Amino acid sequence: MSALTFQSPCMSNDNTMPEMLFVVGAPRSGSSVLLDFLTVPKTVAWIPQRLGEHPEKLSLARRANKLNWPLLGEFYLERRSVWKSVPEPANGESFWSHYMHGFTPHDAEPYIPGPEQVSSEDMEKMREIIREICYMQRRQRFVAEYNGFPRIRILKSVFPKAKFIQVLRDPRSVAYQMVKRAEGANLPLWKEREKWAALMPEVLQARLKNLPDTPLNFCGVLVRWYHELYKIEMDELHEMDKMEVAYSDLLSRPDKILGKVMKFADLPQNKRFKYYVKFHDIQQSNQRTNRNLNSTEAEQLAQAVEKV
Repeated sequence: MSALTFQSPCMSNDNTMPEMLFVVGAPRSGSSVLLDFLTVPKTVAWIPQRLGEHPEKLSLARRANKLNWPLLGEFYLERRSVWKSVPEPANGESFWSHYMHGFTPHDAEPYIPGPEQVSSEDMEKMREIIREICYMQRRQRFVAEYNGFPRIRILKSVFPKAKFIQVLRDPRSVAYQMVKRAEGANLPLWKEREKWAALMPEVLQARLKNLPDTPLNFCGVLVRWYHELYKIEMDELHEMDKMEVAYSDLLSRPDKILGKVMKFADLPQNKRFKYYVKFHDIQQSNQRTNRNLNSTEAEQLAQAVEKV
């Protein structure tokens, strides 16, 4: 791997781009759990939560440097999920949308995100921003997360050499968690469900009509749609540029799965990383679904998420 040149963060030559890695998946699939581990190595740049909330303030990228301080950096790393003052990696949705108009569809005007929605000027600006973040964090690679509709084609257009890791979780659990977090009818997509349903394949539109009109059933069909769209865009990638990780495997065999992930990303499993894996109880992230549903709800949800 060639070292990144830090002399000028806004150079237009693509050879200066850091190595890009994206963790993707449907909402509530566990991509944030995996991102947490991928941001442990000191050579990786990432978007701190405060920068994700205020993407226009690029200087907030320097907050990530706190975890690389001598001695105290390890201390802060252990506590970043507990102490609000310690930077955590952000979900990149607001960040990407701020610099690439069209990256995220609005509920009032739904569409499936693609390269045609993002201008070439925004794409070049995005490259410059990533170079600048890596410059401020003095790191050679960049890792980020996004979830929801796949934007693999968009990001491949911006970063042709990028790699992608998709986290796959039982679609029933994903749908249940989407509804639970949004407290049912407060789910934004549910409020505009007729517009979104009109964009779905006919087989999924028919499935929605045959099921009771509930947030859970809608989310079940929506998650199946996400998975079908991801399959299309992931299949377009070269085998060397993609990896799939089952959330259940990540919980049950974290050492083995994280080992494969780090090898794919060409990141070190050094003492710092191994200690963090041991310190972080990943199984606490697991939440069961069926115990919270009655038999009718569970049966309907199974129909909603059935493969096409």
